[in-house]
Amino acid sequence: MHPELFTLPGGINVKTYGFCLMVGFLSAVWLAMRRGARVKADPDCVLDLSFLALVFGVGGARLMYVVHYWQSDFAGASNRLLAIIDIRQGGLEFLGGFLGAMAAMLVYLLVKKQSIRLYLDILAPGAMWGLAFGRVGCFFNGCCFGGLCLAADHSQAQYPWAVRFPYGSPAHVRQWQDRRVTVPAELISTRGLQAHLVPAAALSMSVERRGRANQRVEEREKALADAKSAREDPQKIRKLERALLAARRSREKEGLGDVIRGQRFPSRHNPERISSVSELEDLANRARSLPVHPTQVYASIHALALSGLLSAVFYRRKRHGLVIGLLCVLYPIGRVLLEMIRIDNPHDVAGLTISQFVGVSMVVVGLVYLIILYRYLPERSPAAVTARPKKNSKP
Repeated sequence: MHPELFTLPGGINVKTYGFCLMVGFLSAVWLAMRRGARVKADPDCVLDLSFLALVFGVGGARLMYVVHYWQSDFAGASNRLLAIIDIRQGGLEFLGGFLGAMAAMLVYLLVKKQSIRLYLDILAPGAMWGLAFGRVGCFFNGCCFGGLCLAADHSQAQYPWAVRFPYGSPAHVRQWQDRRVTVPAELISTRGLQAHLVPAAALSMSVERRGRANQRVEEREKALADAKSAREDPQKIRKLERALLAARRSREKEGLGDVIRGQRFPSRHNPERISSVSELEDLANRARSLPVHPTQVYASIHALALSGLLSAVFYRRKRHGLVIGLLCVLYPIGRVLLEMIRIDNPHDVAGLTISQFVGVSMVVVGLVYLIILYRYLPERSPAAVTARPKKNSKP
């Protein structure tokens, strides 16, 4: 697990998940342009469709995630709009993105009177190619994790490729919530009636950043105390109180309040003093999840193999529309099977996960489409017209 790839000058953190999505998208567009050139398709149309797939794919993926996890992740957020658009930590569901991208591309092709079957065939392998990179990002982000991968006696991992995710990862937190793993008391923070783990990001935060957050609170506490002792104007005091409350909320949001509460425990090295942040971090480094299936890697291999298969079919197909039809049938089958060993999605739709339900529906639609394709549609799409090369304008 490595959610942050590197840090740019100015303290800007580049997320591994977002970087993998970017690499997957750009390489998928490049491959789609090459396929389009082989069949003399309009390159501008391929680029336009790729851009639409990016925008509406991310939008559809986020929309499906927000609807699915509204009560647990968004209903209680202090700023719901900000929580909805913040995708820095993931929170995308591929099938929602696939449906959103498909809808946008269909509208575009209908408006432009271009061949739907031809251009969707061109882009279909790229969807799986981009997904393969996206799942690599999921692995480093720690999301989309699998179930336990333990031998029958629970003494060791069932397979050598099983993964033990670090402290604070989604898999580790889920296992802690399910009481499968324990953590030191110093790393359990209680706020109100709810207990949660001290965020790993807060423990590994730089001394400078942590110091700035604490200093901001201390400065505003002092300013408020001075104003009250000097009996300043009540309006000014209320303004200082709001500023102090905002600073404390910001510190809590970053998890630094949890770190402070964890430090109140006596040090294990010397009970006469409180625990240091480095001691808390050392305790966290020793805690890991039980071995789980690396479903992100399984999904990446599945998507990569499917991309290769669809690309091979594209160059050998005798009927326009076959590639996108195969994608609609083959990908959901693999996704339904993968959902059987993933445990991050609840079974809340007719006993299935939302992805399984959408996947089964896609298989049915895909099979119906293939039947119609072979029985009622011509081999070559009537709208598939060879793009004319653009004339270079004279200076």
